[in-house]
Order: sequence, then structure tokens, then C-alpha cells
Amino acid sequence: MCPLRVHSWMDIEEHKLEHMWAAVTEKFDSDDMNDQRDNVLQHMRKLWNNWRGSLHKNVKSKSLHEVLKDVPMGVDKSDWEWLVKEHFLSEKFKEASTRNSVNRSKLCMPHRTGSKPIREIVYEMGGKDGNPPNMATIFFETRKMGNEFVEPETVEKYTKIHELVQSEPSLTNIEVVERCFGPQYKSHVVGFGGGITTKELKGGITSKAALW
Repeated sequence: MCPLRVHSWMDIEEHKLEHMWAAVTEKFDSDDMNDQRDNVLQHMRKLWNNWRGSLHKNVKSKSLHEVLKDVPMGVDKSDWEWLVKEHFLSEKFKEASTRNSVNRSKLCMPHRTGSKPIREIVYEMGGKDGNPPNMATIFFETRKMGNEFVEPETVEKYTKIHELVQSEPSLTNIEVVERCFGPQYKSHVVGFGGGITTKELKGGITSKAALW
């Protein structure tokens, strides 16, 4: 349903986005369904990007012949050939991939959840029952390796978060984040991952505030 023969989500034609949205509205319904279109498509975009990222792993450390022969399950052979030759092997993609690898290596407090979204961890740890963990717990669970921290910076930041949560338990998680990390402006809030903004966490959008 989501096309592979494009270089980015932004290249997907509007009528194909409408087809994806129609599939969602066919299965789900709510009073504010139309208001959720942008949110749902943003989530689909993230899933699509993650999926393409997992497909790229099949390209690494293999010859072109091996890569083209090893078509991932569920992917059309001609789509796979286009994705490999026109996208993964393009200079623009390789430059971006190298740049992203360098940027990731510079992170002093990387999360260690792999492809699992932070919000899924929050959901499993009590969020589904309306009792999400505090920010100290979230930070520990998403930054630990084994059962401890690796980087000194992570230990220092965790100590600060833990002390703040203990001394002022009435603070919301987003308030703790902004006290410890400063104002959050982008669509990637510390402790919550991508696809969420500070405004939404503070109740700017009723439907998302209710979901949280």
C-alpha cells in the first residue's frame, strides 16, 4: 500500500496518501476521525521510514548481486531492484547515511531502546492503565545498558532528574524534562521520542492530551 519507489515520504503522491487514509477509516472510527488524519499519517510515515531502514540492513556488507537476489519477504522484486539501485546506492543517500552515523556517534546520552518507541515502553510500564512511570524511571529504562548506565553524562543527568522527581513529585514529566534539559521546541521531546510536541504534552491539543 505504501509505495517503495520514492526517495522520501514527501515524494508520495496525494492520491496514494488518500488511499492509505481510506484503509484506516475503513477499519476504525471515532467522533473526531477527520481531525486525526495528519496524526495518523505522521505515524504511518514513521513506520514506513523504520521499515525502509530495516530493508537497508539487507544491503550492507553484501555484493550487488547478492543484494538483488535476496529480495525481502513481502517486497516485489522490481520494487526491490529500484530501491537498491536508485535509492540505497545513490550518492545522496550514502552521504546522508554517513552523516547520520557520525551524528549518532556524537550522542553523549543515546537511548538504547532499538527500534522500540519510547512511548510503547511508557505504555507497557503503566501508561495503558493511566498510570505512566515518572521521568526518572523512563530515563533509566531507555538509557541503561544491561542494568546500568555507560556514559558519565547519563549518570549525572539521571541523578538530577531523580532528585527533582523526589523533591517535587507534583511536577509532570514534561515539566521535569524542561527543568533538566531546557525548553523543548522540536517534534522530538526528550523522554518521549519523535512525533510529539511540547504543546501537545501540555494539553494544547485535547485529543492527544487525552490519549497521553
